[in-house]
Amino acid sequence: MTNIDHSDSGPPIAAISGPLQQALRSWDGFFEWLPVGLYVCDVDGNIVLHNRRMADLLDRAPLPGESETAFWLSLRSSALKSSFASNALALTEGPLGQVLLSGRPSRDRELTIERVNGTRATLLANLEPLLDGGGRVIGGVCVLQDITRRKRLETIRRERERQFRDLLEALPVALYTTDADGNLTFYNQAAADLWGHEPAIDGARWCGAWKLYHADGRDMRHEESPMAVAIREQCEIRDAEAQLERPDGTHVPFIAYPTLLRDKSGSMIGAVNMMVDISERKRAELEQKTLMDELNHRVKNTLATVQSVAAQTLRKAQVPHEIRDLFEKRIFALSKAHNQLSSSRWTSADLSALAGEILEAYHDEEEGAAERIVVAGPSIHLAPHAALTIAMALNELATNAAKYGALSVPGGQVALRWSVEGQASAQTLVLDWHENGGPKVTPPKKQGFGTRFVERGLAQQLKGKVELNFAAAGLHCRAVIPLQGSAA
Repeated sequence: MTNIDHSDSGPPIAAISGPLQQALRSWDGFFEWLPVGLYVCDVDGNIVLHNRRMADLLDRAPLPGESETAFWLSLRSSALKSSFASNALALTEGPLGQVLLSGRPSRDRELTIERVNGTRATLLANLEPLLDGGGRVIGGVCVLQDITRRKRLETIRRERERQFRDLLEALPVALYTTDADGNLTFYNQAAADLWGHEPAIDGARWCGAWKLYHADGRDMRHEESPMAVAIREQCEIRDAEAQLERPDGTHVPFIAYPTLLRDKSGSMIGAVNMMVDISERKRAELEQKTLMDELNHRVKNTLATVQSVAAQTLRKAQVPHEIRDLFEKRIFALSKAHNQLSSSRWTSADLSALAGEILEAYHDEEEGAAERIVVAGPSIHLAPHAALTIAMALNELATNAAKYGALSVPGGQVALRWSVEGQASAQTLVLDWHENGGPKVTPPKKQGFGTRFVERGLAQQLKGKVELNFAAAGLHCRAVIPLQGSAA
């Protein structure tokens, strides 16, 4: 409520009785400088003063002595409403009506009006009673501010937020958001389904899951969750695997992708987390492992059976011991390659480990043979078909060296080295087998199985190029094999 200053200064105004006239004399010129619309009513509700801004806002100036009610009715204010009243304002009273009757101010009332020209606007009205020195109501003042643009922007923002939330709800993947402190601000139905319950927005932090566990089954506090780490360290996290427990006790493995949300200045204002249920993938991996273990078991049994049947057959047929031994070593080479592939679920085999297993059988510790066989090269993983072919080829080269070459005499040495050459899109594996210190080498008059396999197997099955040099100082084999499709 505003008490009137009874100053007699100021320009003359329309004839108004009593203290109100005295107050308006001191305010009249000041009103025109205000950036807001303003009008004053006497105690009977008649408009006695207004500024130009008020007339501009409402697209009409009140007539001399016009009542506030008549003025507002002339604006065709069928849409006149107040966000601070339970019901729409009655058309028989203006905004100041209740203020004049009650003597109490009204703050921040939103009025939607229709101007004379048909346009609609939203105004923010602040209404104040004017009192004389004795506290009696002698009039009222209404201050109007145009907030049409602000309301339009708020409507657009709310619509965008609604569309964004509708989009998140429509996505079949679990999503939720938090503020910068990790407090839950939103989650979609997919997230609630994944968690197995609907947590309270104002009661959950970091994650809405009932309980959390690390991928290996260890307990995970919510403060250790991927979302908490991302917000605390202000970093993006990808492919963070964890488990959650629903209220009914079921466990669900998932992968989290927390991403920070920032304002225009770059400051973090929260985060959004996407959780991908990987239960089906885990079940498929378990089934695949079970099948692979069964397959590996059967292949090992098959190889063992083949080796046993062949040994008995060759023995009864009085096949020379050398041939039986050669056959068993070939089966052994296949078995070693199979073991390497089994350990990686038949995805790849490490060349260094594969070569070490094949050549291990040719070490002779009593003669210090460990120094006679050198294996060196960068780490490279071969595809299954390449691993099997190269394992067989190395076995044939080692068998030949043990029978006729450098490993057949003391002091002989074999060096297996490899390198990778070329660009990433066209890389090749260069295998180099070099013998020295053995008996003098003479080219064979006819090719045996081993030589044919080394030359044709590596060339035809792996589309490589093989050079066999039967130099007198020792056999030299060089193979260049394309890695595209031969490496994993």
